[in-house]
Amino acid sequence: MSNTTIRNLFAAVLTAVFSVTLLDAVFHLSSMIQPGISNVYNALGTQIAPNLVTVVIFDFRAYDTLGESIILLTAGLVVLLIFGRGLLGDKQ
Repeated sequence: MSNTTIRNLFAAVLTAVFSVTLLDAVFHLSSMIQPGISNVYNALGTQIAPNLVTVVIFDFRAYDTLGESIILLTAGLVVLLIFGRGLLGDKQ
């Protein structure tokens, strides 16, 4: 990958983040989100587990695991970008 490709990819990610932030500011999308309430689990929760507390704990554990996975992926990408500088596109 050339430096131009990496810059374009980085610019695209930053543009996407900025666009989502701008849309949230203009249309107040965050007011439609109800944290801690999952409509899927409210509808299907008793079929998944008989105890609603268990369903809520599993729901938060899934978000926690997703967050940890994103952190590990980001850390791996940062390490590759820092220590792998100049090695990504070379055919030596």
